[in-house]
This record gives sequence, C-alpha cells and structure tokens, in this order.
Amino acid sequence: MKKKIVVSVLIAVTITTVLVGIMVGIMIESAKPPPITPPPKGEYVEIKINESTWLKGNLIKLISIEEEKGLVKIEVHNETTGEPMVVPLSLQDDVAFSYKNIAIFLCKIEDNCVTFLIFEG
Repeated sequence: MKKKIVVSVLIAVTITTVLVGIMVGIMIESAKPPPITPPPKGEYVEIKINESTWLKGNLIKLISIEEEKGLVKIEVHNETTGEPMVVPLSLQDDVAFSYKNIAIFLCKIEDNCVTFLIFEG
C-alpha cells in the first residue's frame, strides 16, 4: 500500500513539475518583445517626358503629363512588359497609387518631368 501511495505521489509531482515548466516557458516566450522590422526605404525617381528610367526592375517611359480641373493624368509605358498605363491623380488628395507590390507617391510635377517616391511592399 505504501508503494502505491509513493508511486502516486511521484507521478503527481512529476506531472506538476512538467506543467509548471511548460507554463514558465510560455510566460518567458510571451514576454519577448516583437521583432523589430525596419521602416521601408523609399527611392526617388525622376522621369522626363519621352525618356525612360528603371523603376524596380522595369524600364518605364513617361509619355505625357496632362493637368485639367484639379486632376493630373500621367501616361507611362512599361517598356519591359509592353503595358501602357494612364494614372489620373487628384491634386487635392494624397497623390499616390499602387502597381503590383509597389506604392508610388507623386512628389513633384513640372511641365516635362515627374518625380515619384517609390516604396516596395
């Protein structure tokens, strides 16, 4: 009878020790701060009308810039894929658009030149 009690107590102590160890491990793991991710790096790209520039692996040519009633329409041609693209942008709002996994912010418009701030996401 004593052996059964001793074995039962040892089993109970072992189970309790394992459970306490698991709980301490979980508490230590959850107390770790989340990993720090660096902020995305932006890249300024200036494109002049009828000139091409590399934009995240694509050769982009600026075809035209038209401004009308608070909107700017920028026409570009992706010479890598052959895709044309016309982007109407409101000058009153945050001037940005996305293309695939790239966020493109309009920084400056001149008569024959556009400067973008590019973020890859």
